[in-house]
Amino acid sequence: MIFAAALTLGLQLHPCTQGRAKAAATCGTYGVYEDRVAKSGRIIEIHVVVLKARRPSQHAIAFVAGGPGQASADFAGLVADGALARETRSLDDTYDIVLMDDRGMGKSHLLQCDFAPQSDPAVYFKQLIADSIVQACRTKLAAEADLALYNTINAVDDLDDIRAALGYPKLVLDGGSYGTFFSLVYMRRHPERVESAVLDGVDPPGFQPLPGEPIGAQTALDDLVVKCNRDAACRTHFPRFAQQFKGFIARLNRGPVEATVEISGTSRKVRMSKEFFVDRFRELLYDPEGASVVPYLIDRAANGDVAPVASVLNDVAVTLDQSLAMGAWLSYTCEEVIPFLNDADVANAAARSFAGDLRIRAQRHACDEWNVAAMPAEFNEPVRSDAPVLMISGSDDPATPPRYAAKAAAFLPNAKIVLVKGAGHATETPCVDALIVRFVRAQSARGLDVSKCSAAFTLPKFATALPQ
Repeated sequence: MIFAAALTLGLQLHPCTQGRAKAAATCGTYGVYEDRVAKSGRIIEIHVVVLKARRPSQHAIAFVAGGPGQASADFAGLVADGALARETRSLDDTYDIVLMDDRGMGKSHLLQCDFAPQSDPAVYFKQLIADSIVQACRTKLAAEADLALYNTINAVDDLDDIRAALGYPKLVLDGGSYGTFFSLVYMRRHPERVESAVLDGVDPPGFQPLPGEPIGAQTALDDLVVKCNRDAACRTHFPRFAQQFKGFIARLNRGPVEATVEISGTSRKVRMSKEFFVDRFRELLYDPEGASVVPYLIDRAANGDVAPVASVLNDVAVTLDQSLAMGAWLSYTCEEVIPFLNDADVANAAARSFAGDLRIRAQRHACDEWNVAAMPAEFNEPVRSDAPVLMISGSDDPATPPRYAAKAAAFLPNAKIVLVKGAGHATETPCVDALIVRFVRAQSARGLDVSKCSAAFTLPKFATALPQ
């Protein structure tokens, strides 16, 4: 009989390389108690990759991915090759890059649920977060993890333990989307350990976007209509885009729409609910490349061909499901987001958006099934910090609209906001990259000219057919 080796506390690293560039790195684990307060019981391993600076130093940037659910270490190769977070390649002369999979994500005691099973697309086209999947996944994962212990407070404390073990006096926090939320919680819990923070797509405690962010989705759609009307090709091919979209929503209001999707070369018939459509459609608006195909998809649907939009939204659902640890996503959001929703805010947002409150209802229902305790009320207080902060927002971001950065900045006296016009949930441009480098090296946002990066985003051309 073969027995699994007992897990041990502390840092266990070995030399490795990352990316096509085979950048020098160390890889390994940090053993922590699952229950950090009790300091006893199950030990879990937190996966970590450290890309080494060309000149050894005690400076480090913590790259924090989004979600919650993304595994930061999965991006180590892309970061090493300069294909992602490109600013770090200009800073790696003296800064190590630390990538940690938060607990429950990646290789850190993964909590995974498959909410888009390709064997049964009908189940998720009908219900965004299917009851049967949530129930079965909770039963499975609860046998190997205390689901209530997978949250941002424990994850940021895991990172701080790793920081101390690696010998860094402070960290530069570089987070996107949920990574900004994580970074702000770290700043509150470990203020003396923060050199500076770069927050891209700001999702702040105290001012968290609503699940599905209905107003953000509506704003992104409205902006897309304006862009289409200003673009000669889009205006010519899709002159009734706005009316066609309203018509398709009205059709979904009458009940699910039948469609055919291609999965692994096989045609599958599904009934697409409004609940599925509005949330996966909103995710298609996250980046301008995805948004550029929307007028074409809506035109086809309005003319009776629903297959293209159903197939694209299926790809969105599968990609999301594969890129996030959905069990961890439920634990984190059911403790930290859902308990703090304000019913008046939800009703106001729902009344002003095509998305309504369908995603919020679905997530609340799933959290009832997941059954983890809410964070204490003070968790949802705004974060106050004197640390230098650079906040970056896309004007057309449907997930973390710019107004949330502005609200958080009121409590961050050394923060500066960059608004990238035309950008969605991702804002990386050469101008922004150079700005981040200057900010990190100066360890200050004072005197930083952010105006040049405002109009630096180049929009893609609108599609008149599905990309091959």
